[in-house]
Amino acid sequence: MIPVGNNTNITMPAGAKNSVGSTIASACFIVIVMLLTIMGNLLVCYSVFYYRRLRSPTNYLVVSLAVSDLLVGTLSLPFRLAQLLNEENWPSHLGREGCQFWIWVDMLCSGASMVNLAGISFDRLLAIKQPLRYREKMTSKRALILILVVWIYAASCAFLSFVEWEGESTIAAYPQCGIRARVYITLMALAAFFCPLLIVIICYGMVLQVAIRHALQVQKEKEQIALNVSPEPNSNNHEESGETSLASPPVIRLKTSRSSSHRKDINFANGHAKHRNPASSTFHIMKQIKATKTLAVVVGVFILCWFPFFVIFVTFQYCDTECFGEERIPPAVKRVLLIIFVYVLPVSNSAANPIIYSCFNQEFRVAFLKIFYKMVGKRYRQKYDYYSTPTAYS
Repeated sequence: MIPVGNNTNITMPAGAKNSVGSTIASACFIVIVMLLTIMGNLLVCYSVFYYRRLRSPTNYLVVSLAVSDLLVGTLSLPFRLAQLLNEENWPSHLGREGCQFWIWVDMLCSGASMVNLAGISFDRLLAIKQPLRYREKMTSKRALILILVVWIYAASCAFLSFVEWEGESTIAAYPQCGIRARVYITLMALAAFFCPLLIVIICYGMVLQVAIRHALQVQKEKEQIALNVSPEPNSNNHEESGETSLASPPVIRLKTSRSSSHRKDINFANGHAKHRNPASSTFHIMKQIKATKTLAVVVGVFILCWFPFFVIFVTFQYCDTECFGEERIPPAVKRVLLIIFVYVLPVSNSAANPIIYSCFNQEFRVAFLKIFYKMVGKRYRQKYDYYSTPTAYS
């Protein structure tokens, strides 16, 4: 979660943050999320590197996303907890350097998460539009290069927090550790969230377009096959006799056409013959669409958790009391909105992805169960060998 200082005015109404009960509840929530984040994302990383079937370019990007969430759980949330337990004031023993490090880690992780999702969306677009050439174009080496670019970009955005903007420091350590430079806040929101979000929307919009076109094509082929199935009259017709005959049933003849899914097209472009089997293409597209659905849920949850935060975060810099004053928003309503959109949802997102994988992706679910059974000293038995079938992310 990005640290928010008093200078942003995104604070609780008077008295709310000093409540002992509220502090205890918030501390318990942060500890639970921190533990779930660390354990869940470690499980994701271990699963991909331990099980060979999960090692694919897409899952390497998933691991990169898990690493950014893991850093939130290990390096960011402990600082958030320390400030919370100190009555929302930055602990003096951590100093200004500790505050700078906390903000740098948060900027790095939030930027890496969103840019990783942009990379994943591009990967899914490539897999859907060119399923038969996907493995050729998105190799493990290229995926690792993409991950390196993502982290360099995120680190560059984070290092800008050390720069003075408009003649003042970006960071305010006391009384609360937070960001106070309006220019940096706007730049960070655009570079690390809204621009990658635009890429995600464009890529998944194109993916949806391809998926709809493919669904219509499959439906058309099914209708064509149904029309091509016709009964052949039996030559030994027994209508002329009054006896009941146990003759063989009518013969069903399947008429094939050039539009059949078993057709092979030959392309002599560039002097090379290329055979394309539409049935194979259909299988690959359906497999990639299945994987894309899970990752689309990950993207959707991330946007749900972070979009309101960034909108509020940026709006406060240019429209303070005019938009969020007590005469416009009652303190009780403001408190609920801040709890949900500034404190709860952004913090929860880091723990959400492993839960999404276990719910929506059978391969990760099986891997998680195998690891759990191994930890308790038991052998996991499944009804069939799921790993003998092609992985949805390969």
